[in-house]
Amino acid sequence: MTRWVALETSTWWGGVALLEGSDGGPGVIAEAGLQAGGSHAFHLLALLDLLLVEAGWVKTSVDGYAATRGPGSFTGVRVGLGTIRGLALGSGRPCLGVGTLDAFAEAFGPAEADRVPLLDAGRGEVYGARFDPASSPPVVLAGSWVGPPERALEGGGAKPVIFGPGAEAHRKRLAAAGWQGPVRRSPTSVAAATGRLALDRLAAGAVSGEGMSPVYLRPPDAELKRHKP
Repeated sequence: MTRWVALETSTWWGGVALLEGSDGGPGVIAEAGLQAGGSHAFHLLALLDLLLVEAGWVKTSVDGYAATRGPGSFTGVRVGLGTIRGLALGSGRPCLGVGTLDAFAEAFGPAEADRVPLLDAGRGEVYGARFDPASSPPVVLAGSWVGPPERALEGGGAKPVIFGPGAEAHRKRLAAAGWQGPVRRSPTSVAAATGRLALDRLAAGAVSGEGMSPVYLRPPDAELKRHKP
C-alpha cells in the first residue's frame, strides 16, 4: 500500500488530496479545496495537517508527494513545488511534478470529444492544451501553449470540449469566434487527479524529482516590465 499527498496550487482554486495506491489503482482517501484569496502559502500546510488528522494518517506514513508544476500562477506554482520539495527532503520520500493542464484533463474525466482545458493567463490570454477524449492518463494531442482563447478552437476534427477557469473567463470571446458548444464547469478535484497521474508515472518507472521544474510558458510580468523599453 502506498500513501501519497498531492497539491494543486497553480490556479485560484487550491487543493490537497490524500491517495492510497494498491494493485487495484489509487484511491482518494480525503480531499479538500478552497478559493485562495491571497497566496496558497497561508493555507496549504494547515489544510494538509487537517486532512491528515481526518484520515488518521501520521506524517511519517506518507510515502511520496506530488504537485502541479504549471502553467498557471507563477507564485502558486512555486509554492506548490517548494512545499513538496521541502516535505520530501525532510522525510526522505520521493516527489514528482505533474502538468497542471494534464491534471485538469484527468480531473474532467471522459468526454465526447477532445478535451481542451483553459486556464486564465491574464492580459487577455489563456494557457491551453488538447487531450484525447477519454484516456486516463490523458493522451496529449497538442502540447501546452499560451495565447488568445480563440486558439482553443483550432486543431481540426470534432469541436473540442472546452472547460476550465480560462474558458469561463473568456466565454464571450469564444462565442464571438464561432464557438457554439457549452463551456463546461471547471473541475475542482484537480489535486486528486494530480496524485493519480503521479502514481501512474511512478508505476511506469518515474524517479523522484521528475517534473519538479516549473512550467511558465512566458516570463513573469515583473520581468517583462524590466525589459520594456
